Amino acid sequence: MSTLTKATDLLPTGNGFTIDLDPAWEGWGPAGGYLAAIALAAAGRVVPEGHRPVTLTAQFLSKAAPGRIEVRADIRKPGGASMVNVALLQSDRCFFQAQIWTTAKKEGPRSNNLRMPSVPLPDELETLESHFSKRGRRLVKFWSNLDCRPVEFRVPGEAPPRNSRLERWYRFRDETVPLNAFGRAARAAVLIDANIWAAHWRMLNSEPAYAGPSLDLTLWFHDGGDYSDWMLIDAASPIAADAVVHGTGSVWTIDGRLVATGGGNCLVVPFESSAEQ
Repeated sequence: MSTLTKATDLLPTGNGFTIDLDPAWEGWGPAGGYLAAIALAAAGRVVPEGHRPVTLTAQFLSKAAPGRIEVRADIRKPGGASMVNVALLQSDRCFFQAQIWTTAKKEGPRSNNLRMPSVPLPDELETLESHFSKRGRRLVKFWSNLDCRPVEFRVPGEAPPRNSRLERWYRFRDETVPLNAFGRAARAAVLIDANIWAAHWRMLNSEPAYAGPSLDLTLWFHDGGDYSDWMLIDAASPIAADAVVHGTGSVWTIDGRLVATGGGNCLVVPFESSAEQ
C-alpha cells in the first residue's frame, strides 16, 4: 500500500521532473488513473498559483516499465485559462501524454441538474476485500490503496445484478484529503479510470480471457472545493465492440457535490498476448 500523495511526489530536474513509478499502483502495469494523477501533479507545479484543473484529455501510447520516468510539463497557452501539455517518458520514449486545461477564474453561473444516486452510506456496506474473500478470490495490489464499499457486488457468472450501474464508495487509505485542487482531481482521475473496467467486468456472464488496459481518458472537473475522505463513484460500461470497452463515470462527495465526470476506452488484449498497446 502507498498513498497517492507520496506516489505522485515529483522531483524537479533541469527540464521538468522525475519520479519512480510506484508498484503499489499497478494493475496490468501502472494504472491509467495513476499516470493521469502524475500528469495533474506536474501541471499543478507549472501553472500560476490559484489555478485549478478544468479538463484532462490523455492518451496511453504504450506500456511503461517499472522504474524511473521523466515528466515534462509545458504551458502551451498561458493566462487566466492555461493549457498544459504533459508527457511521461522512459529512455526518451513517450508512453503517455495529456492536455490539461486550468484556470483561476471563478465568476460565472452556477447550476447542476444532476443528482447523486440515492445509496446506503459506506459504513452500512461490506468491503470489497470481504466480497472477494467470500468467493475465494484475491485482489490485485492496486486495490490495497483504497477502502472500497460496493453498493451491489457481483462477479461474472453470478445472478444478474439489480442495477446495471456500478456504484461504490471509496476513500484513499492512510491519507488525508489533499490541500490543493490538483491533488483532489488526481483522486477523481484514479477512480473514474479504474471503474470503467470494473463496470464492464461486473456485467459479464463469464470470466474474461482478456485484459483491458486504458487507451484514452477524458475528465472534466467541476467542484474543486474541500470535501471529506469518502467519495462515491457512479460508473457504467454500456458498450464493448471491435476490441474496445467504453465506459463513463462521475464522482460525488458524501454531501452530494459533483467533483468530476469523464470516461474513456479500454483496449481488449487477450491474456496470452504481450499486453503492449
